[in-house]
Amino acid sequence: MHPAGSLPRMEVFDQLAEQYQGEHSHNPFQAALIERIAALLPSGAGVLDLGCGTGVPTAKLLTESDHRVVGVDISEGMLRLAREQVPAAEFVHADFKELADEFGRFGAVTAFFSLLMLSKADIERTLKKTYGWLEPQGYLGIGMVNFDGDSLPFDFMGVPVTVSGYLEGDLAAVLEAHGFTVVSIETVTFTPADGPEESQIFALAQKPA
Repeated sequence: MHPAGSLPRMEVFDQLAEQYQGEHSHNPFQAALIERIAALLPSGAGVLDLGCGTGVPTAKLLTESDHRVVGVDISEGMLRLAREQVPAAEFVHADFKELADEFGRFGAVTAFFSLLMLSKADIERTLKKTYGWLEPQGYLGIGMVNFDGDSLPFDFMGVPVTVSGYLEGDLAAVLEAHGFTVVSIETVTFTPADGPEESQIFALAQKPA
């Protein structure tokens, strides 16, 4: 069941696939973190992209850097675009929070603005699974919106959803509580192509050896 007045994530992103890419695929802070992760990994390393969307920019940048990308998304509308735009990646239609603990082992996991569509309880469960999917010394890259809330109603590009978020210090604490070392974390301001200014957090964390 989903809260009254909101739509399931699958339906939201089926509706918004092309519009979302147009407004959110050119975030320089996200691109910089993806490129940093790509440079930290050995050539051919596997990367799991949670909530991969249309494959742009994350899967596209990583495959162009000779990494093997598995993208997971709940929206077939998003995945259709992803498969067209990033044929070198593998895309899986699934709810990433339901992936098996044994889904695979990866050199890095990325989650750019996908965790915020979950409750905080599901975010933490996903972080626990992510720790298991990562190889020792593997990296986790996260993009979140900078606010404190748990499953709050929100108008996302004209569609009602619920979202969760953390302030910078709280996100760092949650990552550390799940065994990660926070390599870097910063709060930035980004303005989408056709949207209001937004405060965002980008974090790079690492699983210890």
